[in-house]
Parts: sequence; structure tokens; C-alpha cells
Amino acid sequence: MELVILNLFAEVNYSATANNVDRFLSKQLPRLLRRCGHDLIDLSSPKLSWAPSHSTGHNYAETSIVSALSIEQVIKAIYKSIYSCSELHKTVLIDNYVYCYDQEQIIRMLPYEKSQYYNRIKPDSLLEFADAYDYYQQQCNVDDDNLIDLRVYA
Repeated sequence: MELVILNLFAEVNYSATANNVDRFLSKQLPRLLRRCGHDLIDLSSPKLSWAPSHSTGHNYAETSIVSALSIEQVIKAIYKSIYSCSELHKTVLIDNYVYCYDQEQIIRMLPYEKSQYYNRIKPDSLLEFADAYDYYQQQCNVDDDNLIDLRVYA
């Protein structure tokens, strides 16, 4: 096993990290949910049920079941990360990546100006998620092979 030394005070590239989290939540999250039988809307509930939302009626091979269980741990970490964020940031994340609202629609629902949303609120939401996800991956027992650090360091 390779020893990884972390610098807890390493400089984070905020813009690159926000872009990385945005890609992860907009591209990987829907794919992961599909692979374990969930829909995006399942994440909108404060109490996510881990029972699949639908079934194809097929028996899956053992490797598929193990893969789905591994994915469920990742989904659980994403879910807990979103719901651990501050109320404003949680709202921004859910509206963007669960409900997939248009950016203009989200801005109209918030008591902030467009420039504040794009320059501070949305990026801060993504950064808070990245920090929380780092923690919740461990708490949700995500397999070592699936652990990722969404932060980009300067």
C-alpha cells in the first residue's frame, strides 16, 4: 500500500474545485443513481430510502449486486454531504443537481443578486460540498477504490 501524506493546510484552488464538484454532481451523480436503481428526485427527501425505486425483474449476477452496494455507499455519502451543508448552500445544491432547475429560476427564488449568486453563493456551495464529501465518504464506508478528493490544490 502506498503511503499518502496529506497537507491539511494545502492551498485549495477554489475555482477549479468548484468546477470539479459541478462536473461530479451534474455528470457522475445521475449515472451513479441509475446504476443502483434510484432517481435524482430520491435525493430530495430528507429521509432517503435505500430500497431501489424500481426493479427490472431480472436476477443480477453477484458482481452487479456488489457493485450496486458499493455505489449505494457513494450515494449515501453524497446525500449526507448535501444535507450537512448550510441551509442556503443545501438549497442551491438541491435546486441545481436534484431538481435541475434553470440557473435563472434559482436566482429568482433566492434573495440575492445574480452577481452574488455566481461569484459567491454557488461556488461556496460547491466548496462546502467538497469538504463535506471528504468527511462523509469515510463515515459511509465508501470502498477505498472509490474514495476521491474533489478539491483541486494550487
